[in-house]
Amino acid sequence: WFCFRCGVGGDVISFVERLEELSFRDAVARLTGCKQGTVPWTISPAVKTQIRPRPRPALGPAQRACFAAAVDLYHNRLLSEPDALAYLDGRGIDRSTVTECRVGFAAGNELATYLQWRGLPIAVAIRMGLLRHDGRDFLSGRIVVPELRVGEPIWLIGRVLRSSPNAPKYLALPGTKPWLGLGSLTDTLSVWVCEGVFDWLTLRVWNYPAVALSGTHVRTSLLRALDRFTRFYLVLDSDEAGQAATRALIPVLGDRVRPVTLPGVKDVADLARMPDGRERFARAVAQSERLSALTA
Repeated sequence: WFCFRCGVGGDVISFVERLEELSFRDAVARLTGCKQGTVPWTISPAVKTQIRPRPRPALGPAQRACFAAAVDLYHNRLLSEPDALAYLDGRGIDRSTVTECRVGFAAGNELATYLQWRGLPIAVAIRMGLLRHDGRDFLSGRIVVPELRVGEPIWLIGRVLRSSPNAPKYLALPGTKPWLGLGSLTDTLSVWVCEGVFDWLTLRVWNYPAVALSGTHVRTSLLRALDRFTRFYLVLDSDEAGQAATRALIPVLGDRVRPVTLPGVKDVADLARMPDGRERFARAVAQSERLSALTA
C-alpha cells in the first residue's frame, strides 16, 4: 500500500498496524489468526520494511523527446480549453505563470496520436507512464504541471479538473517525486518550501522562489538537493499532516529554517483566492522573521 498524499507506504503488516493501532507482533498475529502477542514463527525486524519508490534513472534521448512532446501538446491544449483556463483563473494563476511554468491540460486521447505524428515511440511513452496500455493518457482530464530542469521536463503531476469520487485529486507519473520547482531556482539562497502544486504556482505568481513537496513526505535524498540554500521558509499546510511535516523538518534544517504560520487558511493556495492574499502572506513571512529574531 502507498498513500499518494503523504508519501507513506508499506506492506500488509504495517497496514494492519496503522488501521487497527497494533504493535508489529500483534499485527502479524492478527493476520495469521494467532493469539495477539504471539507469532507462529520468529520474524527478523529486518522484515518490517517500508516500500520506497525506485530512484529515477537518467533520461535517454527518446524519453526526453516524449516528455517534451507531451508538455508541448498539453500546454497548447490548455490554451484552447476554456474550462481549464477558467479553473486556473479562479485559483489566481495568471497567464504569464502558466506560460513560464508550461502548465497544460491532458484531454485524454491525443498524446498517442501526437507522438506517432512526431515519429516518437509509443512503447517508450508507456514505459515512462505517460500512456496507459490502452493508449489513453495517464493524466487524462487533469491540469498538468511539469518539473523543468534546464528548460526540459523530467516529471509531470496532474490535478483533476472535474472532481470524481473514483479519481484521486492529484496523480503523478510513477517513480520518485522530485522537488517541484527546484530546476527553476538558480540565483537565490532563500527558498519557500510548500506542500501542494497550487501552493507552488501561487508562490510563483507572487515571485517567491519556491519548491513543493507534492505531499508531506520528505526523503533524505531530497533534502540533500537543498544543501545550497541558506534560508528555508516552511509554508506547509496548517492541517495535522502539514504541521507534523513542519515539526520534522525544523530540527533537520536547524537555524536556517523559518516556519511561517498561515493567516487563518489551510494552505497558500487558499490565499490566492483572496483579494489581499498576497499582502496577508507577506505579513506572515515578516512575522516569522520577527519571531526568529526574538528567539535567536
